[in-house]
Amino acid sequence: MVRPKYLFDKDSWMLAENIPDSDIFFFQIPFSCFTNDTSYRFIKNYRKVLATYDKFEMSFCYGEKDSYEVAESILKALIDRPKFGTELNKKIVDWSHKLIEFAKRTAVLPLDKYSNKQLWELYLKHDQVHTKLYTYGWLPVCVDMFHNNFTKKLKQYLYGICESKQDAESAFIAFTTPDKKTIVASEREEFLIIYDQYRKFIKLKTIPQSLKQVLVEHAKKWGHLGYIYAGNTQPFSWQHYWKEMGDLAKTGIEGRKVLKKEAEQLRNAKIKRIKLYRKLKVSPLYRRLFDVATDFALTKLVRRHAQLLDLLLMHKTLLTEIANRLKLTRYQVQFMLMDEVKKALLQNKVNQGELKNRLRHCVTFYEKNSEHVYLGKFEEKIRKTINTTLNKNLKELTGQVAQPGMAKGIVKIIIRAKDMKKMNKGDILVSIATDPDIVSAMKKAAAIVTEQGGITSHAAIVSRELGTPCVIGTRFATQVFKDGDFVEVDANKGIVRKLGKK
Repeated sequence: MVRPKYLFDKDSWMLAENIPDSDIFFFQIPFSCFTNDTSYRFIKNYRKVLATYDKFEMSFCYGEKDSYEVAESILKALIDRPKFGTELNKKIVDWSHKLIEFAKRTAVLPLDKYSNKQLWELYLKHDQVHTKLYTYGWLPVCVDMFHNNFTKKLKQYLYGICESKQDAESAFIAFTTPDKKTIVASEREEFLIIYDQYRKFIKLKTIPQSLKQVLVEHAKKWGHLGYIYAGNTQPFSWQHYWKEMGDLAKTGIEGRKVLKKEAEQLRNAKIKRIKLYRKLKVSPLYRRLFDVATDFALTKLVRRHAQLLDLLLMHKTLLTEIANRLKLTRYQVQFMLMDEVKKALLQNKVNQGELKNRLRHCVTFYEKNSEHVYLGKFEEKIRKTINTTLNKNLKELTGQVAQPGMAKGIVKIIIRAKDMKKMNKGDILVSIATDPDIVSAMKKAAAIVTEQGGITSHAAIVSRELGTPCVIGTRFATQVFKDGDFVEVDANKGIVRKLGKK
């Protein structure tokens, strides 16, 4: 057994993210990029990345010192290189489109007629395109999400030019709130137009064929937003959107009024930022940095949209065909490293027993030019190096303010779309990290609380679009709070308090 160089070094592990519905197929792309690829020589790579899998639930860790230094190298590039941030956002958009194009082309190929070698060449090409996207895509996340390097730098500047800390926090929100429509908002706009056009039919017991066809087309275009990583849930169907129309009708809202209000919010956000730039005499450097930060939030959702669509198409076509050839399940293929897929297709070398065990639990480790999957006693040894101790008596957590405001309500833990049925209007949505598949629940929330955070986080973006109080980066929210807890969310100070049961 090869033991990598940095696996047991002195840089202690820091939990980066806990992500349900995960697999090796998807996450070997970001993890290999973290340690090998940035497309920019002046950016530091991570020395090591560790991930634990328990079925489809994955937690990954960085070295604490190492991850801070990586974020600082990205931040330095954003400050010192005037064109870097703009170019980075453009590359993310361009390569997102290329990934979608590749996935759509592959989805219509007669793969059952392809040789094993041709299947491998497609698998390799997909890895190359997705990797290229991620060499750009990981930088905006890692500059801020884990140590808040970018946020701290921007706030430090604002503390120096604002009259009070509260004014600085308000200015930060104004300067990092997008004034352009996100790709998720584009889906919502199209859906609300359908809703207005067909609202009169919602009370009917049977859906008219014309409306069903419209929703079928909408699901074809946007349903992948409900399809996350490992693909063990189905994309949003026309029935999902039909139910959402019914839920909307109960509120009595009109889609056109919602869209008008949202358009006004975008215009007002832009006007407010421009006026505040002038009032505070924000320097050209920091104007540029705030604009780049805002665009990071937009391009992250473009990337996520592309990746989810890509996964849906790859799972249904290429990975399913590979699984059939190898007499494996698709999930077993999703727990293979790329080199293992190559050996299986070209040399007929595959260990079915090990793959079955990986689906139960395993550990993956990445460093430069090296990736490993571990099971058994060595896996147990690695897991013991990760400190997961938590004070079970915690009543209060702190995090970053994503959208200011105050709210009290009943906690509902919402991780994936299947959890949304328990969400009622006025509840407090608590999640590890929100994704496009739970936006419907976010619209009902009196406040949103997440464990993960950063300027580009989905929760930060959507909460500002909705005007819903939001605290991000609490790290342990889903462990401290449970369904039914009565909590107070002070999203002015970034504090979430447990008040008991209601």
